[in-house]
Amino acid sequence: MRGILLKIRELRRSKSPAIRSIAEEISRDPASAAIQTIRGLAKTSHTSPSTVVRFCKKMGCAGYRELQRALLFELATIEDSADVALEGIEPQDATEEILAKVVRSTVRSLEATQRLLDSEVLDACVSALQACRTACLFGVGASLLAARDLELKLNRVDKQCHVYEDWHSQLLCARNLHPDDLAIVFSYSGLTREMVEIARCAKKRGARVIAITRVVGSELGDEATWVLALATSEPLVRSGAMASRASQLMIVDALYALYVARDYERCTHIMLHNFDEKRPKGMDHA
Repeated sequence: MRGILLKIRELRRSKSPAIRSIAEEISRDPASAAIQTIRGLAKTSHTSPSTVVRFCKKMGCAGYRELQRALLFELATIEDSADVALEGIEPQDATEEILAKVVRSTVRSLEATQRLLDSEVLDACVSALQACRTACLFGVGASLLAARDLELKLNRVDKQCHVYEDWHSQLLCARNLHPDDLAIVFSYSGLTREMVEIARCAKKRGARVIAITRVVGSELGDEATWVLALATSEPLVRSGAMASRASQLMIVDALYALYVARDYERCTHIMLHNFDEKRPKGMDHA
């Protein structure tokens, strides 16, 4: 299980005080938690062994031993387990300092998102993209920019896809999806009302849904067939999407690269056909 520490940190925002307490206790000292007994963790988190088991199930683990193994594995392979929140920009910061903060936040967000992505889920999403009649892409605000980027890429390899600017057209598109269509919905928070409604409409129509969103606390993720998880890199109330947008674009690039790799000859042939080489004047009839 990849990205387990990030998933645990996300559960610190759980509505359940007991689940939140366990997540906070493990996050405080994951190395100790990895070797602690289930009763020991229950005691230090002021919960119960049965609640710890429920926490494990929430994490996708069969039981406490599986959670411990996942923690030990990740601690052995990941040195940097710090939060990936965007570093605060201060009014007195010099230009070089602001630039360095933006770069550090973006890099850390990309690395954290990579750890969260499950290769099996990514493979399933690419297979669905290959098999679908039409890929319909949805997003608002900064997430719409990521949807537009994927549209441009898919158009390069002649994959039928649609994306609309306004919410009413997006909703109309979702209401007319077919079971062999694919909806790809972008929302960093996973709480944007319009995008949750889009996913529900798509599911009612029998279409499969890919959500590109936060891994925990996302209503959009609850409606999706597959979730391509974004690391929590920014607060939900933001002055502008920065690191989160970079993570969305990384997932777009990964989807596109895998799509091309699976049908390499056809895709490269189409890309070469679409390449419009600029020629010097007088060369057109040579």
